[in-house]
Amino acid sequence: MPSCEKVRIATIQDLERIATVAAAGFFHSPTFKYQRKYHAKYPDDTLLSYKSEYRDSILDPECVVLVAEDDVKNHEGLHVYDALRSAVAYKPASSLDSRGQIIVGVSSVSIVGSRYAGRFQPESLSDAPASSPSPVESPDRDVCPKASRLYNAVTGPAKAKHLAGQMRLSTLAVHPAYWHRGHAARLVNWCTQLADLEGVSVGISAVPMGAIIAAKAGFERQELVRIVPAHVNESSLCEDSEDADAHGDEFEVWVAVRRPRSLSPASNQSDTSLTPEE
Repeated sequence: MPSCEKVRIATIQDLERIATVAAAGFFHSPTFKYQRKYHAKYPDDTLLSYKSEYRDSILDPECVVLVAEDDVKNHEGLHVYDALRSAVAYKPASSLDSRGQIIVGVSSVSIVGSRYAGRFQPESLSDAPASSPSPVESPDRDVCPKASRLYNAVTGPAKAKHLAGQMRLSTLAVHPAYWHRGHAARLVNWCTQLADLEGVSVGISAVPMGAIIAAKAGFERQELVRIVPAHVNESSLCEDSEDADAHGDEFEVWVAVRRPRSLSPASNQSDTSLTPEE
């Protein structure tokens, strides 16, 4: 099975911290600012949205949710956006596990049709599935519905063409206080190890920051999709848009695929594994 230092399978008990890490990390993605125009006004909706998304993924046997852990960094909160710190559901690095570690990164991998489906769910789910928390509903008031629909409409064809039916690295986020410590590389590495074990390709759609990490792991670009927020305002996409920069700057989404690699006989490590420093 895949194995990476400081990476483990997520549990239901991790959800509050996962939501905080996801919001803090994704805030720096242009897709976040494009779709979650009202994140500053409704930070708890953002957290509830991520909590619900990752809960569904943890419970899905055809999905793997991973977390990266690290030692707590002092003044972690200084690295997140102001509105997030004010949210009721904000989960700062205050509760450590028995090893003194805290969750600092999260990723989800879609393994639809994989022979490994169902093998990466937390043991607590198989022991007592009825005890799983009920779904968490988010009002999604932080989201501009029309921007979200347009984003899906623009990126959907490329994703359908290149990623349909494949294993997919669906999400990847690292808390900004813990950037440049190898966490994103390790989360991607776990995913590529699994793909190599099964001998299948794995796909990804990423903005430029994520594309750099994915390229180092052997992903090859299939298509580049350009999102032009100016078009949003020209068509009054969000009726109460206040200015031309309401949805951020123009950005690109990188749709890419990594072909399976051979594995070293001595380990699970693929020949394109990233180093911890990356």
